[in-house]
Amino acid sequence: MTNHHPPLTAAFLQHQTELQQFLWRQVQCREAAADLLQDTFLHIAEYPLQDAIGNCRAFLYRVAGNLALDYLRRQARQQARDGGALDEHWQCPKPLPERFLQGEQRWLALESWLCGLPTLNRQILCLHRLDGKRHPQIAAELKLSTRQVEHLLYRTGKLLAGARLDDY
Repeated sequence: MTNHHPPLTAAFLQHQTELQQFLWRQVQCREAAADLLQDTFLHIAEYPLQDAIGNCRAFLYRVAGNLALDYLRRQARQQARDGGALDEHWQCPKPLPERFLQGEQRWLALESWLCGLPTLNRQILCLHRLDGKRHPQIAAELKLSTRQVEHLLYRTGKLLAGARLDDY
C-alpha cells in the first residue's frame, strides 16, 4: 500500500517545519504560528486544481503568508478596537478579599509593633523613614549625637527584622 498524497499535501509535509518557522517570524508567537500552519493545511488540502500549480512550495508560502497577514490585521483591529486580546493571566488590579485582609492584618501588626517601641526609637524611625531625614538632621532636631541616632536606628532595625508580625 503506497502513501500517495496530492501534490500540495506532499509539499506541505515536506516543508512544514520551514513553513512553521516562516509563520513564527511573521507573527512572533509560536501558538499563533502553529494555528496558522494548521489553517494553511486546511486551505490546501481540498484545493481543486492541485495539478495545475507549477511551484507547490511557492504556493504554500503564498497561502501561509496571506493567512499570517490576515492574522496580523485582525490583531491590529482588535488592538485598536478594545486594547487588544485579554491575557489569560489578566487580573483585576484590586486585590482579592483574602489578600486585602492579609494586608490589613499585616498593617495592624506593624502598627501594633510600632506602638510597642520606646518613644525615642519610634520617633527616630519615623523621622528617618517617613520624613526622609538624614541622621545629622534627626540628631540636631532631637538634641542627640549622630552616633546615638545611628545606634538607635540600628537597634530598631534589628528588632523589626526579628519581629514576627504574625504574632501581633
